[in-house]
Amino acid sequence: MPHPSTLSEILAALESNAGALTACFAAQPEAVLFTGDPDHWGPAHHLLHLTQTSRSITRGLRAERLPVHSTGVSRSYGELIGAAGASLAAASKERMLENGRGVILAPGTTRDALIDDYVQASVDLRAAAAQWKDEDLDRSTLPHAFVGDMTVREMLLFCVFHERHHLRLVRARLEPAS
Repeated sequence: MPHPSTLSEILAALESNAGALTACFAAQPEAVLFTGDPDHWGPAHHLLHLTQTSRSITRGLRAERLPVHSTGVSRSYGELIGAAGASLAAASKERMLENGRGVILAPGTTRDALIDDYVQASVDLRAAAAQWKDEDLDRSTLPHAFVGDMTVREMLLFCVFHERHHLRLVRARLEPAS
């Protein structure tokens, strides 16, 4: 899939990601998904993390007022992912672990409930993003814990990348050892 740029392309990419994530998780037995712990994530931790991330971004998109972005110019998908990668690589392992420890699966969580929560969070994110005009995506700021201030467009682009990244991690973990 090509890198998105416009709001409609971003929304389509997020919808595609949701379909791919849902299909991947629905095809796995629960025993495979619910492994790991907050320091050593199993597949379910990744989907819960993406659910939490989508909810957080949705709250930001629905805020009555967001700070004006200092430049009003968004980086391209490639530029943003390069900058984000550098910021994340520069973060200490302890800071990354501490951030991940907030991803705690509730006892009794099922695969279907986990998927349903993610699907709803994804639908809500896309609905909140769809309320924005494409030209307004570059004017406002949303903060990212590791990357810093991003335009709304950049945050949505990062979300596209972020979901794809976690899907790749889960698929790699689920591949049979050869």
